[in-house]
Amino acid sequence: MKRSVLIIGLLVLAALLLAGCPQKKPGGATTTTKPAGASTTTTEKKISIKLYFVEEKAGTQFLVAEDRSVAEPESLPKAAVEELIKGTKNDNRTSLIPPKAKVLSVQVEDKLATIDFSKEVLSANVGAAGEELGIAQIVNTLTELPDIEQVKLLVDGREEGLVDGREIKDWWGHVGLYEQPFTRTEKLIKGVKTEERTIIVESPRAFSTVGNPLTVKGKAQVFEAQFQVRILDKNGSVLSDVPVMADDFDWGTFEEQIGYKSPKEAGYIKILFYYYSPKDGSEVPMAEVTVFMD
Repeated sequence: MKRSVLIIGLLVLAALLLAGCPQKKPGGATTTTKPAGASTTTTEKKISIKLYFVEEKAGTQFLVAEDRSVAEPESLPKAAVEELIKGTKNDNRTSLIPPKAKVLSVQVEDKLATIDFSKEVLSANVGAAGEELGIAQIVNTLTELPDIEQVKLLVDGREEGLVDGREIKDWWGHVGLYEQPFTRTEKLIKGVKTEERTIIVESPRAFSTVGNPLTVKGKAQVFEAQFQVRILDKNGSVLSDVPVMADDFDWGTFEEQIGYKSPKEAGYIKILFYYYSPKDGSEVPMAEVTVFMD
């Protein structure tokens, strides 16, 4: 009886040793048999997305792009908005979307992304400029993705109506959702060149730093190739207002140095590009660029 138990024990031990030992494959290759329950390590696939956060300088706010690497999600548009809500670790930047807001769904069809938020998204308390930037955060982030050109915002599946006594269309109380769907807003992004229907301003770039005089450079398509450049301080006082000529009326190039009066208060200045209507002499806006003084 003892001998039988000993033989069985030796057979079990041999089987265990064989399970963990390298075994020969045909052709001389070896493989190791994994014990049952052993874990398998997999490499998580990462994907890069571009997010937009709000930065403040000299009394004005603007958008700054930030690249972020995330695990490949089931829905990239939904993941991008959720990353906006998480915020940024950069101390100079912030997200204006309330941190308690949840993304219920994001649907994309015919280049239109429709985002459904939970009611907590309405709890933001910002001014009109902040509301514009908060919406632009979402829209500019999503329009970085393929096949998205417009964005519509919903709350609890609705575009209008009351949620806890607040009208959805009022959004955060200023800009509102009255002109949905939204399209991309380049002029709020630091470092981009301003492109409008009648002008491309290559310099200065949005929210860059300029000296005095400053240089305006780009292309314009305007009657008789002439337009005006007006420089304003942050209070709206005119620091300079001069004519500029392009070398052709059909997307002619221009480059001009413009001096301006020193503003009473330091901070940012606005450069307005406009022309006089040949029909009635009224001012027709072309573009606006916000910059900081050196």
